[in-house]
Amino acid sequence: MTILKRNFVAIIALILFSTTLVSTQQVQFSAASTACVGYQGGVNTITITCDASFLDVVQAISDPAILEQEVQGGQYILHANLEVADGVTFQMTSNGDNLRYLKIAGANGIIVYGKILVDGVKITSWDVSEDDIIQQDMNGTISRAYIQFDASEGAQILNSEFGYLGYDEPGRRGFDLYGGGGPSHDMVIRGSTFHDMWFAFYSNAAYNIVVDGSEYHHNIRYALDPHTATYNMNITNNYLHHNRYGAICSDDCYNILIEGNRAHHNTDAGIVFSRNMTNSIARNNHVYNATTGISLSESPNNQIYNNTIERAADEGILLFNPEVIDDGFTEGNMVYDNVISSSEDGIRATNSHDNILENNTFDDIESSKYLLSLYSNILIRGQNFDDVLIAVGDPATENLVEIVDSGIIEVTEEAIDDEEEDGNEDDEEEEETVANTYNTDIERYSKILSDGDSIRVNS
Repeated sequence: MTILKRNFVAIIALILFSTTLVSTQQVQFSAASTACVGYQGGVNTITITCDASFLDVVQAISDPAILEQEVQGGQYILHANLEVADGVTFQMTSNGDNLRYLKIAGANGIIVYGKILVDGVKITSWDVSEDDIIQQDMNGTISRAYIQFDASEGAQILNSEFGYLGYDEPGRRGFDLYGGGGPSHDMVIRGSTFHDMWFAFYSNAAYNIVVDGSEYHHNIRYALDPHTATYNMNITNNYLHHNRYGAICSDDCYNILIEGNRAHHNTDAGIVFSRNMTNSIARNNHVYNATTGISLSESPNNQIYNNTIERAADEGILLFNPEVIDDGFTEGNMVYDNVISSSEDGIRATNSHDNILENNTFDDIESSKYLLSLYSNILIRGQNFDDVLIAVGDPATENLVEIVDSGIIEVTEEAIDDEEEDGNEDDEEEEETVANTYNTDIERYSKILSDGDSIRVNS
């Protein structure tokens, strides 16, 4: 009996020791997380140097002058910078951290060198004295909060809202993949909203980026602006509206996919390929109520297809080079199977060459379905023509139109001549009724159009 009692006591002691050990390990783990949350007063920065969460920051920083918890549940005011070190994972979530709304006071920011997860959180700038967000002017001169990624890897931005962030300062533009210490990469943005930002997205040499199922609206300078050799990026299924541009990729971007987005009321253009953007695709997008639907500027070897463009104030698709070309040349692009309607012009080529236009559909075009200027040439193939006007715009220069693989076409040449200027319009009207027939499956049709020239084509 004594032996049984001693064994029983030993077993209980062992269980208690094991429980104490597990409990001690849990406390030590929590303590380790809070221990690597520090504060540097000289630069007013909270530092995260090991894997941690926002709840760890709350537990470690008790000074409300640095991190202030508001009466409303899950709302905080950050009065300092928050910096996530390289090699560290930091999470800010509504479920795990009970963080609903983070207000970043003044010109402080979140700077990420490591990896961050933001899920279900709203983040904005905050003016403590006004108890309100900080608005921005049209020149971006007002310093306010920002999110900066610098050589960050594996960030996930999910189901969150970002607003009223950024100003005209590199690294502090808003949601800024700065690239000062190296490119950020392998980022996913999904199901989130970005509004009233100076830049809602900017990247420098970033790669393996996904922006999917998110909304970008009322941003001041740019909504989505991958830049400076950003590559391998998918911009898919987003809602882009009331910005200057919906999505613009500029300065040596490549392997960019822009697909399935709805873009409207973006004042300058819905989608822009700019400054030597190459080997990229815009497809299955719905663009409407913009000055230009889709624009390619100094950008070769891209594909634009299966897009629906409506109510473009100028043109549905623009193939453009400036008079002084210094970044790339808009050539070798494939533009096909697009539907352009209720716009001033269908497709315009300005100072661009050797782009192929195939099987595009036009409806309710006010002026010209194809408009050329500044020594452009276009190759139209596989096209059905229904009273298609191809004309020369300003500045008036010699431009070349070629049509191939489009079956038998009838071409009426129309030109403004001296008789029209003298008021004698009868001869010109008689001339316009004469159509010449060409079999473009056998022989390429070519026509140089210059000042005042146009042709009208029917299949």
